[in-house]
Amino acid sequence: MNILQISFHTSPFGSIGKFDSGGLNVYVQQISKQLSNDNNVTVVTAERAENFKADNLDFHSLNLFEPGLSVDDKEIYLQEFKIKLEENFELQNFDVIHAHYWLSGLVAKQISEEKNIPYVFTSHSLGVFLDGYNKERVDCEKIVMTSSNFVTVSSQYEHVMISENYKINENKIKKITPGLDRKIFKPDINLPRENIFLSIGRIQEQKRQLETIQFLNSFKKVDSNFLCYFIGGPSGKSGDDYLVELKDSVKELDLESHVEFLGNLSQMEIKDLMNKSKLLIHTSQYETFGLVAIEANSMGVPILSINTGSLIEIIENNKNGYFAEGFADSNANNFVKNLINDDDYLNMVMINCIQKSKKYNWELTADSLFKTYQDVKLS
Repeated sequence: MNILQISFHTSPFGSIGKFDSGGLNVYVQQISKQLSNDNNVTVVTAERAENFKADNLDFHSLNLFEPGLSVDDKEIYLQEFKIKLEENFELQNFDVIHAHYWLSGLVAKQISEEKNIPYVFTSHSLGVFLDGYNKERVDCEKIVMTSSNFVTVSSQYEHVMISENYKINENKIKKITPGLDRKIFKPDINLPRENIFLSIGRIQEQKRQLETIQFLNSFKKVDSNFLCYFIGGPSGKSGDDYLVELKDSVKELDLESHVEFLGNLSQMEIKDLMNKSKLLIHTSQYETFGLVAIEANSMGVPILSINTGSLIEIIENNKNGYFAEGFADSNANNFVKNLINDDDYLNMVMINCIQKSKKYNWELTADSLFKTYQDVKLS
């Protein structure tokens, strides 16, 4: 099968955790590698990046804008992107298009209508998540989902959000769970764990790192023997300002000996830190899934989260993490205190984390997607 993956606004093979690069990039990168074992896969982006070809996988950047450009400013390149797609590829030779994020979906919709090529859509994030409710984006997302052959979702939470907010036909929605790169996220159980906490994600208000800092300030009254690393670079138009706000808060709360901002790190560097850590603090306001949570679990790192969406489907309290309605929850404090002071308890939780992560596999994700592509051809 000839498969076109469109990731208009961000290069899937770029560094993770900087600018607009996050879970979407990991997802597209991994499924493309897996699908290319038995299919011809072409991945195209508008973001400037280095082209490459590896066996059946062809990655191509149309070099329309730099990675640091905001998503809002990237929209103006949509039509030029479509024109260059038509100039560079024989689009009619593709059996199916898989569009990632709503901007890619708009391009896929046009191509599908003009070339009669079916397309699958994966949102990775939704306009209804945004403060102030971006109606223009939500309207576009609804148009893209309605005209697509199938919409894939990563969690039951995302399924409900799309079904209720976008009124998409239930038969069109397919739940396909993301996976893990076990070549990278493989724990070294012989390494001693330190009292290290991690906060991993792009620096932006939606990720709510400020709430992590507030938790740390509260928790240091319970136990002050910890160090928290913030991993990720500023993202979006206000990312730099938010990073300044975070650093100012650390200084004001006298947390400078407990907090370090490491910026953008590679997945291998993150894996090495996870091998030393005892906790991942997850505060993102909305997630369609939460890849970093299962990556942490696979490394034996439990999750403390106040996410009210998809993370509930991953975390089982006092097993592989703790879900709290807010960080003022004394049970959350007790959970973390036990992790850093009771080695037997930590070992039990680490084993639970690793066991619970075993069901996540990119091969299974790719197999499910391929079956969806086959269904598309038959529909």
